[in-house]
Amino acid sequence: MARYIPKSKVNILETSTPKFASASTNKVYIGTYMELSDGTIFAGNNPQNPGERLLPIKPLNSSFRRGKNNVMYRKLKKSIYDELSKKTNIPPIKTPPLTKDYERGYFTRYFCRRVNDTFNYFEINKKTYNDLNNKNDKYDYNLYIIGEIKWALLETPINNVSTINNNNVKLLLNPYNNLNILFNNLDEYEPLHTKTFKEKLYKKDKILYTGYFHIHPTNGSFMEGPFHSPKLHEKIFTMGQLQFKGKSNYTPSTNLGTTQIGPTRGSRGSGGGRVRTSTSSGGSTSGGSSSGGGGGY
Repeated sequence: MARYIPKSKVNILETSTPKFASASTNKVYIGTYMELSDGTIFAGNNPQNPGERLLPIKPLNSSFRRGKNNVMYRKLKKSIYDELSKKTNIPPIKTPPLTKDYERGYFTRYFCRRVNDTFNYFEINKKTYNDLNNKNDKYDYNLYIIGEIKWALLETPINNVSTINNNNVKLLLNPYNNLNILFNNLDEYEPLHTKTFKEKLYKKDKILYTGYFHIHPTNGSFMEGPFHSPKLHEKIFTMGQLQFKGKSNYTPSTNLGTTQIGPTRGSRGSGGGRVRTSTSSGGSTSGGSSSGGGGGY
């Protein structure tokens, strides 16, 4: 049963920087959140249906400057303290795939954890990964273990996305214990697919369409292929859209479940890459621009 929170006790705010993490998964959260009068924080903006509980992210060196022992250490080892105090915290950054990644069917994700912590992995971008790997003095690189993983975006004729990514995570569990805690959403970033869609989709001649599809970034039409690109492609339709084509008051079902969609061409997408929840009636059956994309994994 969903927890109800009185609106009088809620302050609804929004963050665009990694200030909070999920209490259950330790994943960085960016977006709207609700702060209760007792100080607890929940994701979302609906007091009647609050999301997961969030915890503030503490700076990795927040304990370095406090406490009697630390004060004494700074006095005795001032040169070491002065050097370490110049180091920059590692920024957790979750970088979504680009169109070129969907074209080849996979992309590389980078991750990091502290040497003395085998559970709290977090994602970093390629630049931070290279800085740590090259021992850039900007960071205290001795404190961290870094790694990378090839992440499937499109299924192959043999395996689906979840199976491929599960196998890739398992291959890294020996050097990176508990990495599966970070990469637990095995179909993350996979585009929309008819096998998980609530309605059947058809071409304009009413032939059943199966496979990846996407939503046009400006008019909301369903279109063939996993992502948008300049290549010629066709619109696809629900049966209701075909039957009521031309009636502006028709609105197709927008219950897309939790299926994800790749970014539009030339963008990085947003956050976790969730699909938008509004579509248009489809209108004209003329082709647009998309691509069947990749594989190549």
